[in-house]
Amino acid sequence: MKLFKSYLILLFFLFAHILNSQDRYITRSGIIKFDSRIESIVPIKAVNNSVSAIFNPSTREIAVLSFIRGFNFENSLMEEHFNENYAESDQYPKAFFKGTIQNFSISKSKKYFFDGLIFFHGVEKKITNLPLYVENKKDQISINGVFSLLVSDFNIKIPKIVRKKIPNKIYVELNLILNKPNK
Repeated sequence: MKLFKSYLILLFFLFAHILNSQDRYITRSGIIKFDSRIESIVPIKAVNNSVSAIFNPSTREIAVLSFIRGFNFENSLMEEHFNENYAESDQYPKAFFKGTIQNFSISKSKKYFFDGLIFFHGVEKKITNLPLYVENKKDQISINGVFSLLVSDFNIKIPKIVRKKIPNKIYVELNLILNKPNK
C-alpha cells in the first residue's frame, strides 16, 4: 500500500509538472477497453469511459489515469468478480501509465512509440515501443492504440476452475481525445 501511495504522489507531481506547461492537452473522458478475444459463453470485455489523461507535446510526456471501478461489463456478475476477485479494486482502486512518446512532432500525425511504466494491481511494469497513433487536429490531439498485457505480470491469480475460461493475455484499446484547456 505504501508503494501505491508513493506512486500516486509521483503521479500527482507528474501531472503538476505537465500542467505548468503552456501547451498541454487534457481529457477526462478518455476510453479504455479490454477484452480476452476468445470465444466463450460470456465474452470477457469491459469499457471505461471516464479515463483522465494529460499530454505535453513539448516534453512528449503523457500520463493516463483510470479508476478500476469505472470499467463496465455487459454482465454485472462478471463486473463484481472482476472488482472483488481479480483487480481487487478496493485495495488497488487506480491504474495508470506514464511515460514519453518517442520522437513526437506536433506537425506529424502518424504512428509513434510509447516508453514508460504501467502501474496496475500494485505492480509496476516497464513498457517499451508500445505503438500509438497520434493525430493533431488544431486544438485537439487524439491518441489511439491497441496492445496486449499478461494478467500474470500483475500478480493476478486466476483460479484453476476458471483458468480455461479466462486467458492470461488480454487486449487493451486506448482512445483519447485531448483538448487544450480554456484559458
